[in-house]
Amino acid sequence: MAGIDLHIHTIFSDGTYTPEEAVFQAKKLGLVAISITDHDSVAGLGSALVAGKSLGIEIVPGVEMSTDVGEDEIHILGYFLNWKKEDFLRQLEKFQAARANRNQKLLKKLDDLGMRVDYREVRKLAPHGVISRLHIARLMVEKGYVRSIRAAFEQWLNPGKPAHVRKMKVPPFKIIELLLKAEAIPVLAHPVLSHRDDLIADLVKAGLKGIEVYHGAHNPQVVAHYQRIAQKYHLLITGGSDCHGEAKDKVLMGKVRVPETLLIDLKKAKEKIGCSTLA
Repeated sequence: MAGIDLHIHTIFSDGTYTPEEAVFQAKKLGLVAISITDHDSVAGLGSALVAGKSLGIEIVPGVEMSTDVGEDEIHILGYFLNWKKEDFLRQLEKFQAARANRNQKLLKKLDDLGMRVDYREVRKLAPHGVISRLHIARLMVEKGYVRSIRAAFEQWLNPGKPAHVRKMKVPPFKIIELLLKAEAIPVLAHPVLSHRDDLIADLVKAGLKGIEVYHGAHNPQVVAHYQRIAQKYHLLITGGSDCHGEAKDKVLMGKVRVPETLLIDLKKAKEKIGCSTLA
């Protein structure tokens, strides 16, 4: 069975591949379909769709959005969204503005702590897209302030650490509603990283349609656990590598082999919604 990867980031958020490079890598790896799921951005979808058509790789228009419940961060993926919908784009602009404000405060905190990371340096890492904490962490490593990206987060950037800055709080229920209005299929991303299985029932009531069972952070036991949860709540199963190109320790695309049948199920669900935004 051919493989797919429904969780990939590009230079339009915190990945290092252009959309075209991501599609080319997928072709080299023998994948038949990928989804570009940049954080709070759909700017790379147009060029990805063109490259996909050229190389014979199916592109699922996607996005990944961060939400919060208390101190816990929960990510929601949206698949087959109407990514040109004006209301949705206006909301993305608000989230991007909040990110930019947070980043400025974070850089100021680092400066006060003796770690000089200039905004212009960060922007060079993300000349086209959304700046994230991963970009800042990469520069912290380059400048020798920390030994690894993981250390940057665990020692300085995560909640409770000296350089942490609270971001705009957005509940997952609001994001699910936003994605549904954009004609997307909302899916809970890498649930093992959220540690909030207790919320899944409420998320389903709010309109959650799927759960990312296959992910780089999910070992076989975790996969089996979320397969059972998907069955319990009649959720679609999706999966992907969460590839950020070369931004992390290793390139992950294709490392999580996701069966093509899951994309077929996703398409069937999209057809039932009665929308015509399949790319």
